[in-house]
Amino acid sequence: MQLDLTKPNNGRMLDYWLGGSHNFEIDRHLADQVTDKIPLLKQIAPETRILVRRGVEYFYARGIRTILDFGSALPTCENTHLVAERLDPEFKVVYSDIDPITVAYSQEILEGNPRVIYLQCDAAYPRTILDSAEVRDFLGGERRVGIIFLNLAHTMTEDQVRSAWQTLYDWVAVGSYLFINNASELWLTEPDLLAVHQLYERSNIRGYYRTREELATLAHPWRVTSEGVLDQPAWYGADAVVKHPRVLSYAAMLYK
Repeated sequence: MQLDLTKPNNGRMLDYWLGGSHNFEIDRHLADQVTDKIPLLKQIAPETRILVRRGVEYFYARGIRTILDFGSALPTCENTHLVAERLDPEFKVVYSDIDPITVAYSQEILEGNPRVIYLQCDAAYPRTILDSAEVRDFLGGERRVGIIFLNLAHTMTEDQVRSAWQTLYDWVAVGSYLFINNASELWLTEPDLLAVHQLYERSNIRGYYRTREELATLAHPWRVTSEGVLDQPAWYGADAVVKHPRVLSYAAMLYK
């Protein structure tokens, strides 16, 4: 695979923030520039993997051994399949990401692993992979699955979120779960968070920040589990250290 090392890559930047080795100087340079201006982003990055781990553990406890992971970034630094295979080597994981460079690099990293595949997909249009021959052959018809849909909803309009989650609901079998989160409304009012929002807007990246009530409403026809829509750190567990006191995101487990 030929990598374009003239441009930084978001997936490799996250890998760098997480302490991984699958990144290059151009990625580290921009990542350092960003966190020099907004140190909060480096604090938040490790929580991405904590949330992934909690989701995989939740699926495992309910007998699920197949995971679809959307917006996956690189399969490194305690990403989904690494957590899953420690719990049960029979887990199957379908990763996907919108960025073709991330997909190509990830496929190279995962080469030779028969229980993981990585495909290109815009999470707003999950049928791209749900209807693919690769997924059909890989899963062998299994549709009782756990779905990881993290750090995506706040990049999508309400119509896109509803459509994507409805598509997933229609495809999965009863007994499936969907793990979601969304950046909170504080990103539009707190000065430092607002600065991050404005930085992304200047880069033509839209953000859609929602209250916990709005997120619960968007979930239909999925049902929210008994835990409810929680402040995201509530999912981390007692062993996790959260360095920021504010509720930056909400998270919920949904089920069919």
